[in-house]
Amino acid sequence: MQSNTIIPPENETRMTAFLNKEPENSEISNLEIIEMEGFISTWETIGTGYSHSAANPDQAWANLQKKLSKPDLNLKTRIFRSPIFRAAAMIVLVAGIGLVTYKSVQTPQSKLDLPIKQVIAETVIHPASFSVTTLPDGSVVKLNAGTKIEYPEVFGSGKRIVKLAGEAFFNVQRDTLHPFVIETEHASVEVLGTSFNVSAYPNAKIVEVHVETGKVKLTQLLKGKFETNSALLPAGERGWIKIEEGEIGHMPIISKNYSSWITRKVSFQRTPLVEAFSILENTYHVRIVMESPEIGQIPYTANFADLELDYIIKVIARTHQLKATRNGEEIVFARLKK
Repeated sequence: MQSNTIIPPENETRMTAFLNKEPENSEISNLEIIEMEGFISTWETIGTGYSHSAANPDQAWANLQKKLSKPDLNLKTRIFRSPIFRAAAMIVLVAGIGLVTYKSVQTPQSKLDLPIKQVIAETVIHPASFSVTTLPDGSVVKLNAGTKIEYPEVFGSGKRIVKLAGEAFFNVQRDTLHPFVIETEHASVEVLGTSFNVSAYPNAKIVEVHVETGKVKLTQLLKGKFETNSALLPAGERGWIKIEEGEIGHMPIISKNYSSWITRKVSFQRTPLVEAFSILENTYHVRIVMESPEIGQIPYTANFADLELDYIIKVIARTHQLKATRNGEEIVFARLKK
């Protein structure tokens, strides 16, 4: 049934109550009941049962468009010219605005853009053992001597970003939607979920990454900007950035001793003593001095596992007829006098 009566805005509340079958309808006239029954008929033609708390305007409009795509011009004219159609559009608009307002009011405080506290973990120069830190996402970081890591108390909805100065071994929780990024002074390392070692001490001339599992992206940072110069490192590969030369490179072989500061296992295969001493310094947190540069060129082969540094020093000295003198955290190697 059609009617030319336009529904006044002040009757909208009573109409809504009628449509939802609420009890207080005593003031509704027979004419209004006819109009609203016609409204219900029109709404059902559109394809949706009305509810002020669960209206779906997008779906209703899509259904209406589908109906109107048929070549029934009379139906189009009747629907668009009907005052009931105009009333339906008005009520849907009011319901939609109310729903958006409700969701906005109900937004939890935790989801707002509140300042996120930064957490700093830092190790001493000569620790008795390495330090272990668990990040907010469950990733575990082992920190070598003199290392500083900074990270948010709670990771946001984007990338998981931490800042590193020193050396650390990362075991990152996999999350493809939130890449894990380590920012250092001269490089960035981006991963999804993997385990790897990053060495980036502030005064060092090289940044090194050794990938144990997974895959990481090493990117060179020049003049405060991240450049496109990068290397993709799969498991079992070593990558580096030579800071002074501005060179980035990688090779499918990882150093045997990259994690010796964690495992306390070192392996030398005709390794020049200057390199061997550097590894021992990083593993045991001491300073090794050579009385003459020639000592550093002596090749040395040996394997040590979970041994005290003093024992290793004595073995090296005895093997190559050297004298080793220890003074606190400093060890001096010299040739024996004949």
